[in-house]
Amino acid sequence: MKKTILAIAAAMMSVPAFGASDIFLFEANVSDLENSGSVAQLYERLNEAVSDYCVELVDAPQLEACRTEVLAAIVVQFDSEALTHLHEVATRATGSQNMASLENGS
Repeated sequence: MKKTILAIAAAMMSVPAFGASDIFLFEANVSDLENSGSVAQLYERLNEAVSDYCVELVDAPQLEACRTEVLAAIVVQFDSEALTHLHEVATRATGSQNMASLENGS
C-alpha cells in the first residue's frame, strides 16, 4: 500500500504566491516504516526530496528555513513514532553542530 504525502510549503512560509508546482508530493510504501533500517532510508529519501524541492521554491537565504519547515511538516504527516524520533535526533544533531559553530565564531 502506498501513502502519498502533500505539503504546501508556501502556506507554512512567507512565500507571496504559490501554484500547483509549489506542492510537495512524496510517495512511500507502508513497508518503508517496517524497521529501523527502512525508516532511516525513508528519512534520507525525504531529506533529499525536500532539499531538492526547496531549491526550486526559494532563494538561497531561505533555503534552510524551507527545508526545516517542510521536512518537519512531512514527518508529522507520516504519524510514525520511529520516523519522528529519527527526525528529532537528526534535528538535535544539526542544531548542536550549528550551536558549536556559533560558539566558535565560525
